[in-house]
Amino acid sequence: MAIISRMDDKSFFRQVADDALDDETSRQIAEQRRAIEQNPEWAEGYYHLAQLLRVQHKRDEAKRHLLTALEKKPTLADAHVALGEIFVAEGDFDRARVHAEFAAACGNSRLLEQMKRNG
Repeated sequence: MAIISRMDDKSFFRQVADDALDDETSRQIAEQRRAIEQNPEWAEGYYHLAQLLRVQHKRDEAKRHLLTALEKKPTLADAHVALGEIFVAEGDFDRARVHAEFAAACGNSRLLEQMKRNG
């Protein structure tokens, strides 16, 4: 019985931790949305919002905000990397490579190097 109890405790504590993280992420998303409302041309704000949405596994919404960030600031290398990572996860390696190469040209070669290492 003690083993089952420990497993139940672990599940309970894991659930509490997950809920706390979800609540904090939701709070940060709301805060980021307010910041963007105040400054709708802030490309980095859309990037940060997208990253928070990725934590919540909201890939499509994150992708939309990354594209908005890149419309506002086409040389935002981190947004190209994040978008490329989403394309990798979707299996769209051609589009991922385009963003990885653009990010590298803008000073962030992390995704391009990762793609080269992993074929």
